[in-house]
Amino acid sequence: MITPKEAEQFIATHLPRFPARETPLAQAHGQVLRETVTADRDLPSYDRITMDGVAIHFEAWQTGCRTFHMEATAAAGAEAPALTDPANGCVQVMTGAMLPRGTDTIIPYEALEINDQRVRVRDDAEVAPLQHLHSKGSDRRKGETILEEGLVLRGPHVSVAAAVGRSTLSVAVRPTVAIISTGDELKDVEDEVEPFQIRSANDRGIRAALLNTGYAQVDAFRVKDNLEQTETLLARLLTDYGALLLTGGVSMGKRDFVPAALSNLGVENIFHKIRQKPGKPMWFGISKDRKPVFALPGNTVSTLVCLHRYVLPALETALQASARPRVMVRLKEAIRFTPPLTGFVPVRLEWNPDGHCLALPLETNTSGDFASLGASDGFVELPEGKDVYPAGEPVDYVAWS
Repeated sequence: MITPKEAEQFIATHLPRFPARETPLAQAHGQVLRETVTADRDLPSYDRITMDGVAIHFEAWQTGCRTFHMEATAAAGAEAPALTDPANGCVQVMTGAMLPRGTDTIIPYEALEINDQRVRVRDDAEVAPLQHLHSKGSDRRKGETILEEGLVLRGPHVSVAAAVGRSTLSVAVRPTVAIISTGDELKDVEDEVEPFQIRSANDRGIRAALLNTGYAQVDAFRVKDNLEQTETLLARLLTDYGALLLTGGVSMGKRDFVPAALSNLGVENIFHKIRQKPGKPMWFGISKDRKPVFALPGNTVSTLVCLHRYVLPALETALQASARPRVMVRLKEAIRFTPPLTGFVPVRLEWNPDGHCLALPLETNTSGDFASLGASDGFVELPEGKDVYPAGEPVDYVAWS
């Protein structure tokens, strides 16, 4: 069996890179940017006022002038007037307005006494040259990079793109995804179930995670433990969808037909089994037309751990998204994990008074214990090599999507 790190590397090496397309800005949120966005002009494009008040020529202040005559008003969205009397004049200005020509310093209203057109500066006012000004080009110069390729576009990124005049953006094309649940024991959520049956839940969890991370078309299918039926369904879905995610039917049981069905369809087996618990039987392959196929173990904890540890990051790599920063937390309690494998343990996050993030381990009653997941925020990864992971030890953390 390979290690989790080796599994990551195998997936990254064999995954195709998904194409890009030009998309309207209004539809680009949550997508992966596949171009560099630059400033179309200096930012800001003019010397911008940052406080309501009056604009003066600082030299007048230096020479002792404390009472000024208001000549005009400069409002946001309008060409600024020019100061005609630099020695005694001032211009009333609003936040966001252009700096009037002939002025270089803003005195806020709080430091002023205004009587009609007469403006007196209070004795306790502090006045410095260029104060309360957002200088032209101080954020970015025209042509400088403002958004890096590989960003997953969030609200601030879309706002920035709009501000530099981008009505469309080149973004990665997310694949359509088919989720296939296998097993004679599966029933619909709405069905009555016998004690020996279970409701199909893994596909719902997988679909929710994919939708939460930006995949628009995610469809679920179910097949019984039958090689011919499995092969027939997978053949159709390999044609109709860009990526396949299976749950169940991938272990070594007599009725685990997924590996055989995929082999019969010419899907190349890149690896089967990872040295970890839970989720050891995970399978990954590439179809003849370069589509990724992930076959996850059927137990709920195993399915969701493998989805978040391998599948979602792999799809982001194929979209050419920038690598996400590594997230580490400290264990609130010691964990004993004796198998000679990498361990994945669901946790709930807490913060201590010092602001440190702590992970409280939640015991699961085998990898089929879906009930415990409702109290968890994600899971931690325990590298193999020791039996006890003490309280306070830093470990990698992955949040549920």
